[in-house]
This record gives sequence, C-alpha cells and structure tokens, in this order.
Amino acid sequence: MLAPMAQRKYRVPQPPLSPERFRFLSIEPNPIWAISRRVLLALSLVLLVTLITYIGRAGYIDTQGGDSPLTFIDALYYSTVTITTTGYGDIVPNTQASRLVTTVIVTPLRVLFLVLLVGTTLQVLADKSKFKFRVSRLQNELRDHIVVCGFGVKGRSALEYLRNHSEHIPAIAIDNSDDSLEVANRMGITGIDGSTFDLEILKAARVEQARTVIVALSSDEQSVLTVLRVRELNSKVKIVASCREEANVELLRKAGADEVIVSASSAGRILGMAAEAPDAARIVNDLLTFGDGLDINEREVETAGDPIERSRTETAIAVVRGNIVMRPGDARCQQLKKGDLVIFINAQEETYERPEVLT
Repeated sequence: MLAPMAQRKYRVPQPPLSPERFRFLSIEPNPIWAISRRVLLALSLVLLVTLITYIGRAGYIDTQGGDSPLTFIDALYYSTVTITTTGYGDIVPNTQASRLVTTVIVTPLRVLFLVLLVGTTLQVLADKSKFKFRVSRLQNELRDHIVVCGFGVKGRSALEYLRNHSEHIPAIAIDNSDDSLEVANRMGITGIDGSTFDLEILKAARVEQARTVIVALSSDEQSVLTVLRVRELNSKVKIVASCREEANVELLRKAGADEVIVSASSAGRILGMAAEAPDAARIVNDLLTFGDGLDINEREVETAGDPIERSRTETAIAVVRGNIVMRPGDARCQQLKKGDLVIFINAQEETYERPEVLT
C-alpha cells in the first residue's frame, strides 16, 4: 500500500549523469586493469636491466664510489635512471662488452619502456573518449524506442513479448542491479545503472523521444514516482505500468499511466482458475506465451469492409473502435471501419493437445 509514501523522501541527484552508468553490449576493458598490467610489465623491464647490469657489473664503474664493485642496489639504481632516460652519469659502462650490452639490449628496453608508458596513457584516454562517443551516438540514435524501467522478471518478459512481434525494435533498460543489466546486455540491450525516477537517468534514456515506457518495478511507490517523472518529460509517450496492489491502480492512472496491470491479483486469479478449472487456466497461460500454441494479438483494419477474420486460424474476440469495445456478435462488427482494432486469438498449430498428466 502507499500509506507510508508521504513519510519517505527521495533525493534526486543533481550532478550530471556519468557516462560510466551505461552498460553496453560489449563490456569495455577495465582501465585500472590495463594500467596495472602495464606497470607490472614496466617493473619487469627494470628488473631485467638490473639483472643484466648486476651480472656484468665488472664492466661498469661508479664515479662516486671509487674502485668498489657495484652492488645489486647500484645495479637497480643504474637501471632506473637509464631506462627512464634520466642518466645522471655517475654509473657508466666502462668496457667494450658492457657498452655493447647497453647498446644492443638496454637501449631497446629503454625505448620499449617509454613506449609502454606513453601507450598506456594514450590508450586510457582513447578508451574514455571512445566510450563517451559511443554514449553520445547511442543517445542521438534513440528514436521511437522502448524504455524498460526495471529489468527484473516482469521487465524482461514484457520486452521478450514485444520482440517476438518485432525483433529489431530498439530498447534500453534502466535498473540499479548489475545482474539485471548483465542480462540486458546478453539480450542485446544497452542498460543504464540508476533509479528509474531520477530525471537525469530518464533523460539519458531519451524518454522524450521514446514510443513506449514499461514500468515494471517491485515497489508501487517507485512506480508512481517513475510514471510522474516520465509524464513530466513526455506528455505523449505510452506508459504501461505493473502494480502490486489493486488499491494503487487509480493512483497510477492519475499519475499518467495509460495501462496498469495488477500483477499479484492477475497471478492469483490464474492460480485460482488452475485449482478450479485447470484446462481453462492452461489455455489462459498459453495465451500469455507468444509463439507456441495459442496467441492473442491485435491488428488494425486498413480497408473499410474487411472481414473480421482473415483466415481460419484467427478467432476474433473483440473489436475496438475508439473507446468502444464490441463483441463479434455485435451488428457493428459486421461493417468494420478503417482504423478499427481487431483483437483475435491465433492458433499456431491446427490442433492443440492437452499435455498428459502423470498419475
């Protein structure tokens, strides 16, 4: 129920939306891991030069240390100032062999070290720029799309149903669960991490240009706030919302929802039907599953006078004309008008077999 809602205070964040909230179909490499991997490689190069210097320490001279041989610390010091091109000149190769090693081995490693550092910086900057460009391009391309607010079981099922009718329909999901956003990515949907009633999040999903917004949240309070925010940004978008309590249906409609589905009571009625009339419940459940057995669908009449049923696999159950719902037995259904909506049941197969019940 919504009685405690007045006591809750929802704080909408004011800073601009960070591009990192977007979850794309292909996850970009983690910059932290990329930098760490390169740092380890750079340290390995320093250690390699240190070992080479220490092994050939007899060919080096320390101008500040007299005639004493180089220690491992001296070799490490020489490798760091050499490979980073600092070059203080206090430790220098003194023999032909050590100078050859410096020329043939140490110098290429020095170049590789510098390329590694510069390459890391450039790659991180390029990745961030590419990611921001991808976000910008996505937002510019979003037109007449579906925005799914809450990508749990209900949100996923709603989108799957829509995509069964139109496979390439553009969509974007909003959720604050990483698991849900990963599922969205696997379904080919870009996700945004955030609250569905956050104005910045909704703007990032381009609700202003959306065709339909599906609100499938687990909380009626958040559903009401989300519908209000969506309607504030787009007065014409079609909003379909789920609701847990029947008492909140009217509140969601007043907030701006075009259709409200009471999930708890609908499931309860099917459960009750299954207990009393299992065959009827099985058919109702089958109607809700697109692409197998019986499907319920609608089509718009394109030409006045078209037949109410176009084939023997279609069974018309209603005709919608404006705000009027007519049954097939109504005389007005015999003369269909252009723009009428025919609601029909379509049989995917010639026969519908009852599954065997194990006894």
